[in-house]
Amino acid sequence: MKLTVFATTDVHGAIYPYNYFDNEPKENALLKFKTYIDKYKAMNGSEAVVITADNGDLLQGDVWSEYDSVNSSRALVPGIINEMYDVIGLGNHEFNFGLPFLNEFYNQVTVPIVNSNVDFLDDPLESMIRTSYIKEIKTADGLLKVGFLSVVPTQILKWDKFHLEGRVKAEPMTEAVRETTAQLKDGGADIIILLSHTGMSEADDDLTPLGENQAVLMAMMEDIDGIVFGHTHDVFPSGDLLISDDRLDIDTGTFNKMPMVQPGVSASHLGVLNFDLEYDSGVWKVRQADSSLISAEDIVLKDDELADYQKKHEQVLAYLNIPIGKTDYPLTTYFTRVIPSRGVQFVSEATVWFAKERAALKESNIPIIGFNSAVKVGRDGPQDYTAIPAGEMTIADSIDIYKHANTLLIIKITGKVLKEWLEWAASSFNDYEGDEILQPNNSRYGFPGYNFDTFFDLDYTFDITKPARYVSSAHRLNDSERVIKMSYKGKRIKDTDEFIVPANNYKVAYAPFLRDAEILYESDISVRDIVTEYIKSGETFEYRNPMTIIPHGTYKFTTATAAAEYTDGLPVEHLKDCGDGFSIFSVKL
Repeated sequence: MKLTVFATTDVHGAIYPYNYFDNEPKENALLKFKTYIDKYKAMNGSEAVVITADNGDLLQGDVWSEYDSVNSSRALVPGIINEMYDVIGLGNHEFNFGLPFLNEFYNQVTVPIVNSNVDFLDDPLESMIRTSYIKEIKTADGLLKVGFLSVVPTQILKWDKFHLEGRVKAEPMTEAVRETTAQLKDGGADIIILLSHTGMSEADDDLTPLGENQAVLMAMMEDIDGIVFGHTHDVFPSGDLLISDDRLDIDTGTFNKMPMVQPGVSASHLGVLNFDLEYDSGVWKVRQADSSLISAEDIVLKDDELADYQKKHEQVLAYLNIPIGKTDYPLTTYFTRVIPSRGVQFVSEATVWFAKERAALKESNIPIIGFNSAVKVGRDGPQDYTAIPAGEMTIADSIDIYKHANTLLIIKITGKVLKEWLEWAASSFNDYEGDEILQPNNSRYGFPGYNFDTFFDLDYTFDITKPARYVSSAHRLNDSERVIKMSYKGKRIKDTDEFIVPANNYKVAYAPFLRDAEILYESDISVRDIVTEYIKSGETFEYRNPMTIIPHGTYKFTTATAAAEYTDGLPVEHLKDCGDGFSIFSVKL
């Protein structure tokens, strides 16, 4: 008998095949997979058992989730979950909106929700979210029991500290998998599928008990028959190997002979775990197993196949198209990691404006300085950039500029801490003699753009002939110093100087040197809501580039090919089209 497990991960709200920022159809969408699975069941229902599972980060990121975040009692996505899935797990981004939102959202979900390593203590979610789940399926041979468990990195306690501290506990993933797998076996599970919201890595830090990306360790554990993994937005099986390891078999989609699948990000791929089962003397056995991927681009929908969701699409579209202001300049993030951009400065200016006008800090004699990093800066492909033309701005644009559900924290720090913060940013650059000036925009082996902060109210110089002081996770490597100059309004910054910084909850909880910062104010609205208010206010700002790189020279870097339209007036030249939506450019610094 054939068992097929269709799996998604890191959908991030990409529900409908429409790009709400560019106002045009797009290929990747969860509803494409729903239609495909429905057809598959109709054609193969008599020959195969079909189960559909999600591996977390279904929420947050694209506009359907953002619509639901402000319409939580009438959310759109729960209905699709109920129609499409047999079971869903949790990812780290499910926690971004806070536990009250999750309570309201999951109250509208009727399929089993599973997580095996988070203890919700006395929160109502404790009774909504199961430690494990066994789906019982009647077959011609006998009853088949398929068990599911789910884990998420313990780093949620750091990333969403201000939502979760004192409200939940998190057990190391491998411990939870070992305990829960044994419980599923005791409960009679014939086949066990692990929904593992963690990436594939062999870095030393990841292979420790509290590591973040532990899919390799999961594949070594007993009694698991298949794994869906995610979190890092990679694709597996794929010719682009996630690690170099003889135990990888791309042809069968296995690691250590374990079928595993990672279906990308934003509904780019549908994962498939295939099992050939036999029933022998009352016991189900796996004769053969493999994994594969189905690209959203290979699924073609007829117009009438989305008819049931057209009204919901129009609701989202109407909300997003509400005018809220205008911009006199294009706001982009194509070059922001080498030449700080207006698109990134916009959020910095908005948070400083909020701090002065709304947080009773207008008369403060301590300088208020703003910063920001680009959220959309190519990590998830060449379309993953902000590119807002001059003219009218809408709700969609405020989401485009800042898509995360972070809240604002206003903190007070010293010049010494500010120096460490800038050293962290300076660590995003490659060594001076590298082929490109930027480290890869990847959380597993590079330095993702969302951790590269620009302080627009300062002036500073990075010397990239020196080794990097930090890795992307803000853990210190050495005592090297790339920050050789740092000033505010022309005055050198001393260790004892004090500054007020409007920051976001993720950043303050994430960076070790910020966790003890004094919190002066905690906002009850999101950073994006502040950006929306700033757009409505009509405030303007003058562009600043606070960053100097030495040695001066011409450097190569990679960004989207579409960036070539925005090089006028910049020391940037297009060099080579890579053929995948990205190009190599040069920049004079």
